[in-house]
This record gives sequence, structure tokens and C-alpha cells, in this order.
Amino acid sequence: MDIAVKTGVAKSGMDIGEFFEKCVRYNVPGIPFCDDEGRVLGRISIRHTFKSTCIPQYVVDAAHLLGDDLQNVAINADISEKVLSLPVDDFVLEDMAIITAASPIMKALAIMERYNTGYIFLIDNGVYEGIVTRMGVAELLLKYR
Repeated sequence: MDIAVKTGVAKSGMDIGEFFEKCVRYNVPGIPFCDDEGRVLGRISIRHTFKSTCIPQYVVDAAHLLGDDLQNVAINADISEKVLSLPVDDFVLEDMAIITAASPIMKALAIMERYNTGYIFLIDNGVYEGIVTRMGVAELLLKYR
């Protein structure tokens, strides 16, 4: 699993801004949420965070009807500051796609499909080792070209 990206983790007390910084730094859509001993308890997802804080469900439901000239619905500095200061603890998802270093790539892809996600955590003996993304798998396949 040389394609696993070793990222940081989210912990209790971290805010969304710190979480976003980690995801952007490592170019990943989510990271594990760990306790102080490093045990993975769940995950934090950029998609879930945006869905929970920035996009009302009625806007999602009407997305196909929306034009490009929307007024008064921008994410402004006030909203941005409020979202970025929220604690990550409120956005932890318990469901996680997990593999071990011994897992074949096909298993990783199959589990990603099952969970409808673009990433999976690599955890060996309870220790978080990194994240495997679909892009990482595509990059690996290109090496055989």
C-alpha cells in the first residue's frame, strides 16, 4: 500500500478550519477522528461538513432548477468564520471504509464502491497508517503504462 497518503488526524477540540487545512495540505476529502490514544473512532468528511453547514436540503433538492445568477445565497465572510470555528466533534461520522496493508487494490476499490466513497483508511493492528484514494489507485495504475 505504497499509495497510502500519511495524513494528520482530527481530534476532539479541533475546529473545522484546522480540519480543512489538513485536508487541503494532503489533498484528501476526509481524515480519521481519533481519541487521545490514537484509536480511530470515526471520520470527518469535507462533503458531510459542507452538507451540514453550507447547503440547505431544499437547495440540494432544487439544484437542477437553479440558475447561475443567485442572489443573497453566497457564503460570505461571516458564514465562513462561523463554519471554520465550529468544533469537529459535531461532524464525526462513525461509518468508515477500512483496509489493511495486506488488502489487494481490488478489495480497496470494492469497499470504496460499497461505501460510495472516494477514499478508504489504511489501518493495521488498530493504528492509522494513511488514506487510499481513487486518485492514488489511478496514479498507481499509470505506473504500469
